[in-house]
Amino acid sequence: MLRNFVCLVIVALHWLITHKRSAGNVAIADASIIPVGDPNIAVGKISSQSSTYEEKGASKKAIDGSLASSYANGDCTLTKKDFEPWWMVDLNSAFQVSGVVITNRGDCCESRIKGAEILIGDLPQKGGTMNPRCATINSMGRGETMSFNCAGMQGQYVTITIPGRYESLSLCEVQVLAHPWLHVVHDGGRSPVRNSETDLGLQGRVLSFLNESKDSFVVISPMQPLNVMEFTLCMRVAAEHLGERKVILFSYHSENDELRILREAKGHLGLHMGGQSVMFALPDLSNLGTHVCVTWEAEFGLTAFWMNGERSIRKVHNVGHILQSGGTAVLGQDQGAQNMSEQQERRFVGEITDLYMWDYVLKSQDIQDVFQVRQFPRGNIFDWKMLSYKITGNVMVLPKD
Repeated sequence: MLRNFVCLVIVALHWLITHKRSAGNVAIADASIIPVGDPNIAVGKISSQSSTYEEKGASKKAIDGSLASSYANGDCTLTKKDFEPWWMVDLNSAFQVSGVVITNRGDCCESRIKGAEILIGDLPQKGGTMNPRCATINSMGRGETMSFNCAGMQGQYVTITIPGRYESLSLCEVQVLAHPWLHVVHDGGRSPVRNSETDLGLQGRVLSFLNESKDSFVVISPMQPLNVMEFTLCMRVAAEHLGERKVILFSYHSENDELRILREAKGHLGLHMGGQSVMFALPDLSNLGTHVCVTWEAEFGLTAFWMNGERSIRKVHNVGHILQSGGTAVLGQDQGAQNMSEQQERRFVGEITDLYMWDYVLKSQDIQDVFQVRQFPRGNIFDWKMLSYKITGNVMVLPKD
């Protein structure tokens, strides 16, 4: 056994010498929480970038499996000086990304990457720059390799972009540590909530939508694709001066399906899914805050709203429907609106917090526990404590208290 171990060490050293000839320093960000064991799945995948300075700086140089960091030697990518340049890799299907490891340019210009963001999600448009953020790169040394924890964010596309300025983006290697997403089957057992010391996301904070600007919304990334035949969705909402306006609370939209929760008019909330709608007469939303849950299951179509822990009557809605995956979930904007004026009318102004979604119908006691902020099952589609999100426009993250 000792001989085999020595052989493995020799092989590893030989690989480092021959394949990582100028790897530079290796650093780990938040090493204590970086997941281990997931393979690098980016090598050989299809990549693209906002522009290419010259052939030597092609996007594929960042996923060739080498940590060599000299652009002069042809080891790295390089864009032209673009406004908000980006580089993206297509993983071919959805993965849960535990971490992204980046190697910075080693022969010069190490500060160019300062402020770059790592984004992960299912939207390829605009180089994936509409997807939620995993991490921001504050700084990297010349030739440095640094790892960023992405906490199992789900998506097909991984993007590196430099927001808000004209810059040249150069990457010498991007490793994506991930495994295929797994659909969790629930047999009645429930996992406790995470310990607050290890939670990520928006625990203890709210998203504050300050005005009705068409460019103010938040894209949130599910931890597994929304391919479900039942669900529970809960959130806390505070809003005022609504009058008779329809206001969007949650919007999910794909090429083939949609799921929307709206405040239809004073005293009515609605669930729209798969081209069908159902409305409930309920107390109106309050500027003091209202806890709202929606439950639905396909077998009998039983649907109910829960307001501050109290259940409405049940109605039958969309029997046999399967909510399709591959879409985008947004807060603050109605993706299903038919025109710009309708979309503008339905924009949300107020605060949203404590959003959770499960791919099954919670028991009554579980919903009471969610409302009372007691111990309850983790959200396996969305969980506020570890939510991956990307803010666009005039939306602020504020302390809850």
